[in-house]
Amino acid sequence: MKKIRSNESGFTLVELLASIIILSIIILGIFQMFIFSAKTATSNQTKLVTTHLAKATIERIKVDAESYFSFDQVEVGNTKIFDKENCTARDCELFTMTVNDLSYEVEIEVSQDSAEKDLNLINVIVTVTQPEKKLSSKLEGYVVDEE
Repeated sequence: MKKIRSNESGFTLVELLASIIILSIIILGIFQMFIFSAKTATSNQTKLVTTHLAKATIERIKVDAESYFSFDQVEVGNTKIFDKENCTARDCELFTMTVNDLSYEVEIEVSQDSAEKDLNLINVIVTVTQPEKKLSSKLEGYVVDEE
């Protein structure tokens, strides 16, 4: 009895399908990782912008608080909130900013207690929000009431 030897080499259809499925699973996992990292980078960038806008706003308030609110509106023991809806400033456009084609909203909360009144300080909390991505940053500081 003579053995028939086959010189055929290569992959069977089952082996080829198995390798394609395994490669597809690996590639899909890598794409998901890229998508997740891109979303995270965008979110982090927006959060960073809200933080920098809050810092810049509080520094502008320290230089020219009357552009945002009047010192006469600050009452000891009461908190007053200023935003684009209840703006009493000279320029209400200061409460809305656009960076990288995204709109950011600024809210300023001012308050003063009796100890701060004695020191001529006004407590200011600036909140910058990016409504579409629902991200915000808060920054607190003091403004000197020079009146």
